[in-house]
Amino acid sequence: MRKHFWLTNMTDRIVSLPDLCVSINPYKSINLLDKKHYKYTLDQLEKSLESGSIFKKRGKVSLRKVPPYIEKKQILITENPVLPSKERSIVPSNDVQYEELNVSDEDFANENSNLI
Repeated sequence: MRKHFWLTNMTDRIVSLPDLCVSINPYKSINLLDKKHYKYTLDQLEKSLESGSIFKKRGKVSLRKVPPYIEKKQILITENPVLPSKERSIVPSNDVQYEELNVSDEDFANENSNLI
């Protein structure tokens, strides 16, 4: 049994296949036998290829015999990344203490009790 049924959209527009209820983005390839994303049988796809929407849009969509090459991206992980620490900053910060704001909770409650 086949493991792939790749269709490629060869146009710069979205192509929809209404009998399969799927749309293919421009210049993209999809595998319709991928069980993770689609639940089609090979019989359904062959009928669509013979007389369905794949047949009607054969000028826009092509069947691939070989799956496309998908390049896997490698992520480099370093132990010492080059990120600025919080100690280095362009803007100098001053830690200023104001004595007027140093009030205990009881004094604050007594001063503001008449507001309630």
